[in-house]
Amino acid sequence: MEQSKAHYLSGVVLSAGANLAGMAASLATIMVAARLLSKDELGAFFLVMVVVQFVALFSDLGLKNTAIRALSSLPPQSAEFIQTARYLLTVTIAASAVGCLALWPVMPLLKWLWPYESFHGQLVYAAPVAFLTVALQIVTSLLVGAKELRRLSALSAGIEVLRAILSTGGLAVGWGASSLFWGMILSRIVGIGAIWAAMPELFAVTLRHPRKTDLFRFGGWLYGGSLMSVLIVRCSDLILTTYMGTVALAVYTAAMQIPTTMQRVFESIRPALLGYVAAYQDTYRGQQVEAVRIVTALLAVATTILMTLSSSLMSLLYSDQYQAGVPIMQALSVWMTLAIVNYFYSIILIGRGEPKGAFLLTVPQLVVMLVSTLLLVPQYEGLGAAIALVITAFLGNLVGAKIVSGDDRDTWYALVANLIRAATPLALFLMIAVYVKPSFFSLICLSGATLALLIALKVVTMKDIGTLRQALSDMIGQVSVRPTPV
Repeated sequence: MEQSKAHYLSGVVLSAGANLAGMAASLATIMVAARLLSKDELGAFFLVMVVVQFVALFSDLGLKNTAIRALSSLPPQSAEFIQTARYLLTVTIAASAVGCLALWPVMPLLKWLWPYESFHGQLVYAAPVAFLTVALQIVTSLLVGAKELRRLSALSAGIEVLRAILSTGGLAVGWGASSLFWGMILSRIVGIGAIWAAMPELFAVTLRHPRKTDLFRFGGWLYGGSLMSVLIVRCSDLILTTYMGTVALAVYTAAMQIPTTMQRVFESIRPALLGYVAAYQDTYRGQQVEAVRIVTALLAVATTILMTLSSSLMSLLYSDQYQAGVPIMQALSVWMTLAIVNYFYSIILIGRGEPKGAFLLTVPQLVVMLVSTLLLVPQYEGLGAAIALVITAFLGNLVGAKIVSGDDRDTWYALVANLIRAATPLALFLMIAVYVKPSFFSLICLSGATLALLIALKVVTMKDIGTLRQALSDMIGQVSVRPTPV
């Protein structure tokens, strides 16, 4: 058991490292695109990707996370594992095909809603990209369930690097925004093919499973939660585009790229964390409180640094034409911290076998997001959308703390107190940075003051630094542990 636990920990390290390489490749692609495409073309690409995300989400049926949880507790070579993997793969692929076919009759409505020629020209790529995205997600979930975390890490990085090479190559020779889509299509085909070559016994069609009702019941709550989460994040994109157009969306989404880097790192280690929690449900509430506090502290420090460098990063990555996105990036950096804590809560709930709680965590957030976005976007444009996300994520932290702690008031008070201590310095930084427009030197001083406040409020302690150093040392030392062959 200890060796298997170490294997999950090493998977966390490997997944994070592989995703960093993939993010660097993805960011390089957007950097090139921002310089070779107009804001209208780039904004249209981002809008098509929002459509892709919704189609992929509707097709998933919550089975991606269900596969991780169901397969993680089964021996990879067992007949039950193979049957479950085949069943989940078959149903997901079939649902994805139906979802993509359903997109075609909806296209006239999308073109009427967003009457931008650049968007209309790129919309044809939405269906194939969505189908391949869902297929790749479910087969990578099978890898996590089989505890093939090393192979998953290598494939994740390789797919993103291949996508970057294909996309930037197409941009360089003048193929325009279509090269971004072809890079995704071809790289995903290669990734799925590589997994099929490694685990061909799982790629078979079956529509029978003795526990399919339980799988769908569990997946249904996850499906609802995933749908809510995407609506929370993406409704700002849709409302912003409807009111302000694709140029405003290009600036907003460019500003979101760096803050979501931390989110993508967390998403990359999420399968390994979820697999670990599902296989070893031994996390006590006292440990949960301490884990949430340490995660919040690390994110708060990272957010402070990112807010300080936001102006330089926008110019370096996207050119001075995107400087209007600086305050948006700063606000989204604060949102990133709160959103990842929400994701952490959802992992705890799903790993404990409480998918309904993970779903309920998102419901009030969606209501607040819709109301705040409709109020703030017409007045503040992209910054209003970012502030709406901050407000929504803060509320989500309060709700998540309550659901995770249950009837334990002491745990809830501890989680809420930690949230307020971490959010207060970041909110002060954001208000000064956005409304006073300080210089880079002033931002350096402000970041120092924010860090001092985090330490004074005991969000960050010297003990945390020692604990983190020891945990990293332990995980890195376990990287040499080889996984069980499938």
